[in-house]
Amino acid sequence: MQSFFQKALWFQRIAMLKTLQMKFYQALRNKRVIFTMLFLGFMGAFLFNSPYQIVLNKTPSLEDKFFIINKHFKNEDLKTNKVLYFSLPKETPYYKKGESFGKILKCQKGQTLATKHLSYYCDGVFLGKAKTQDIKGKNVENFVFNGVIPHNQFFVMGTHERSFDSRYWGFVNKEDIKGVAIW
Repeated sequence: MQSFFQKALWFQRIAMLKTLQMKFYQALRNKRVIFTMLFLGFMGAFLFNSPYQIVLNKTPSLEDKFFIINKHFKNEDLKTNKVLYFSLPKETPYYKKGESFGKILKCQKGQTLATKHLSYYCDGVFLGKAKTQDIKGKNVENFVFNGVIPHNQFFVMGTHERSFDSRYWGFVNKEDIKGVAIW
């Protein structure tokens, strides 16, 4: 049989554990509040004051769905195989002019773009092939160009075989570019 003092010691230990448990939960709650405040502050600064922006690619034309873009890009940032985020340069049957898109820069000013049948080449390197029909079986118009790409014009493509890109609507003008992906 336990003595009175042993029972009292046991209750004291339980009370101490309860106190520690309450302090732990309070600290955890405080950390969550602090983390949430820091996160919201960071996101607010990131969205409103930063030259960077988080964007969502709404089509399956690229493997990644989210990108961080630099809105204050320089000409040196416009490199082949970089993801450009831009406003669609023209009205199409599928999307309105000005809708936001992300595609990969494949050929640019000063390079030679060639269209042979449905195949596209940049400086002789095969880029991809265009389709003649969309996924619903409707005929699609293909962009045809043979020559040196003009200044401030960019030929962009997605990684998906059915990507709706420059093969169908042509070049993206530098003025339409909103940013260059950094991640």
